[in-house]
Order: sequence, then C-alpha cells, then structure tokens
Amino acid sequence: MNDQTALGLEPTTAESAYFQLPDAKTARDLATFITRAKSVDPQAVVRLQGKGGVLGVYVCTLAPADLFDNETPTVLGLRAISLGERSDLDVTAPAAALLDRLARIEETGFKLMVPPVTATAPWAGIAPPTGGWQRAGFYLSDDARSAARAGIEAVDKALPENPGHAVVTTVRSRIWASSLEAPDASVPLPIGVAFALEVLGFLPPRATEPLLVFTNGDWARVSGKAGHVLVRTK
Repeated sequence: MNDQTALGLEPTTAESAYFQLPDAKTARDLATFITRAKSVDPQAVVRLQGKGGVLGVYVCTLAPADLFDNETPTVLGLRAISLGERSDLDVTAPAAALLDRLARIEETGFKLMVPPVTATAPWAGIAPPTGGWQRAGFYLSDDARSAARAGIEAVDKALPENPGHAVVTTVRSRIWASSLEAPDASVPLPIGVAFALEVLGFLPPRATEPLLVFTNGDWARVSGKAGHVLVRTK
C-alpha cells in the first residue's frame, strides 16, 4: 500500500474527466460552499455526482467515528448546481484540490477538471434517497441559528486547552448528536443539522422563513432555497 492509498486517496482513471460549469458566478458559489465545508474539516472531501444536467455536491459535517459508533448520526450538506453539459460522473475528491482548480477555472473555459487523485470516505459510500420524500413539517431558520450558536458555545466550553484530534471528535460528536428542542416537525433531528445549516450558509436571511422537513426511511432532509441538509440517524 502506498502513502496515497493509506490516506484514502486513489488515482483517477480518466485524466480528462470534468464537469462543465455554466459561468463564473456558479464557480464562485461552488468555491464558497466547498470553503465553508473545509472550515469544518481542513481535510474535507467532496462528492460530486452528475445526473444529467445537474451536479449534486455533497459534503459531510458530522459522521460516526468508526463502525462501532452507533450514536453519531451522519449529517451531509447538499447543493444542486446546473451544469453546462450533461454528466454521469460520480467522484469524491479532496476539497483543497477542487478549490485549487476552481481558482483557475476560467483558464479551462469553466471546466471543473477532476483532480488526478480522488479520495475515499465512509460517508461518500452512503447514497441518500433522491426521491420518495414525505413532508414532515418545518423548522424556522431563527430556531436553527440559535441552536447552532448554542451548540458551538457548548463545544468551546467542553474542550480543554490544546485538545487532541480524538478529544475534539468525541466532544463534537456528543454535542452535535444530541436532540434539537421541539422542532416544528414530526421527526427528531440532532443539533448537528442546525450546525450544518448555519456553517454551510443555508439559513435564509429572514428569521421567520421556514425550512421544510422531509423524511424517507432512516433519512431526514431539511431544505431551504440555498441547499439541503440530510441526516441519517440509523
């Protein structure tokens, strides 16, 4: 096993593979979204899933630490972006490599080239439903913002000085996996959903604007105009 494989990195099979973005604004919006995900995890990876003329961009803000972690939910952020060309590519790549390509994307005619090395992550192998969602209520953006800020403060207070990675992971998982108080929905949601909505920029500016909540099996989805947060609780 080489160093790249040990880190969960694999060479791509198609060196010229790319996603055709329509314009500079789309590229900037995508770079902002990926940068936000990287602020949560400096080693973040991004799943890019082309389906016809739409690109699904998935990032992870919370996931179980290992196979024996049955308490921490998987929380994903999703942005849907229109493509300039149809695509059926499905790749997972390091966020840093994608940001590097987005910074120079005008040189390629807004082609987002797939990095020569892709990445693997347990959450990227989980496929959230793309259809069959059932309406389960709503969640006010102001409530989500308050819950996220309270959770961030709780994490800061619980961490000792100079904590190691394992301690940080344990504290974050414990706090973000705890339940939100009385959301206006028929499905329980972890505080990690509110954190994802806040940190990924999905909360609408109007405090009273509702975010719709949907369910499908073990999955719940909180959807706003800017994007979606998906949570798998089992």
